[in-house]
Amino acid sequence: MVKKIMGVTSAAFTLAASMSIAAPIPAAAAMQEDPEGYYCFGGGYDSCKPIAYSYEVYADETMTTLIGSGSDTCNGGPFVTSPSLPTGYTVKTRMFVCSDMGPYLPWDW
Repeated sequence: MVKKIMGVTSAAFTLAASMSIAAPIPAAAAMQEDPEGYYCFGGGYDSCKPIAYSYEVYADETMTTLIGSGSDTCNGGPFVTSPSLPTGYTVKTRMFVCSDMGPYLPWDW
């Protein structure tokens, strides 16, 4: 029994040690936009922050009749509040990242 516990403990320690000496993330790969509307700074599980967008809504597919527009706002740090807009053909343009310290414009945009 003691031998089995020591084996499991040893395996867990080896796994933890191998994970702690992983190669650092290059700066170009560390900061990237996640396709789901988040920008990841590359610093851990909570390093991805939401992107605030501006919106233009058109009535037709050729985008000649504008029926609404608006933009997201940062709400209490890393949270985004989106406007209520009519249904139509929407053009979404990213504006900034809602970070813990407020709006942030990434250098690579």
